[in-house]
Amino acid sequence: MIERLIKLGFSEKEAKVYVALLEFGTQPASVIAKKTGYPKSTVLFFFDALLKKGFIRKSRKGRVQYFYADPDDLQKEKIVEIQTQQKELEEAIPLLKEFQHPFSSPPKLQLFEGIDGCKKAYSFLLESTTEIYEFAAHDDLMKMGEKFMDDFIAERARRRIFIKSICKRSPMHENFLKKNKKQQRELHLFEPKFGELYSSIAVFENKVLLLNLYHDAFAILIENKEVAETLRTIHRLVWRK
Repeated sequence: MIERLIKLGFSEKEAKVYVALLEFGTQPASVIAKKTGYPKSTVLFFFDALLKKGFIRKSRKGRVQYFYADPDDLQKEKIVEIQTQQKELEEAIPLLKEFQHPFSSPPKLQLFEGIDGCKKAYSFLLESTTEIYEFAAHDDLMKMGEKFMDDFIAERARRRIFIKSICKRSPMHENFLKKNKKQQRELHLFEPKFGELYSSIAVFENKVLLLNLYHDAFAILIENKEVAETLRTIHRLVWRK
C-alpha cells in the first residue's frame, strides 16, 4: 500500500502516517507518532501537508487536535488534480509548439546503454510495420533475460511481425527451427567455420538497430532509408547463398 501511495505522489513518510491514520481512525498526532515511530513534530508536519492537499481532516476536542483520513477525500482531490493538470496540458501544448523550431525533427540516431536500454531498443521491433531482416546473435540476446525474450517472441508472433534471421548454426537455433511457423520466423543458418556474430543487426521499415551484448551492453538505432536498404540488400544476398 505504501508503494501505491508513493506512485500517487506521497512521500514515503507521508504514506506511512496516512496509512497509520486510516488504521487507527480519528486520533491525535501523539498516537500516530507511537504507531510510526516518528517524533510527534514530524507527524504534525506531514499532517499539515496532507491537510493542505485535502487528503485528511482535522477537528479539535478541548486543547487536543484530532486527525481523520477518508480514502474518498483522497480520490476526490486526486480527480480534481488530474483534471486541472489535463486542462493545463491542453493549454500548454499549443504554446510549447510555438517555441519549437520549425525544422526540428526526431533524432536520426539514438544510443541506448545498459541491459535496460537494450531491452527498450529491441522492443522497437514490436512496432514494425514491415518484415524484419536480422543478423542475430541469439546467445547474447538471451542476456536480456529468458523471460524477456520469450515474452518478446510471443508478442511479435501475436502481432504477426515476420522475421528472417541469419544466424550461426547451434543447438539453440536448431531448436528454433522447430518453432519457425508458430513464432512467425524463418532462419538461415551458417556453419561456425564461416565466422561469428558478436552483435545483432535488425533492419525494419527505414531503420537499423545494432545491438551489442558481447561485452558492453549498448544499442544504436539509426533511421535512414538508404542505410536500411543497403543492409536489407546485404541480407538478401546472404540469404540466397
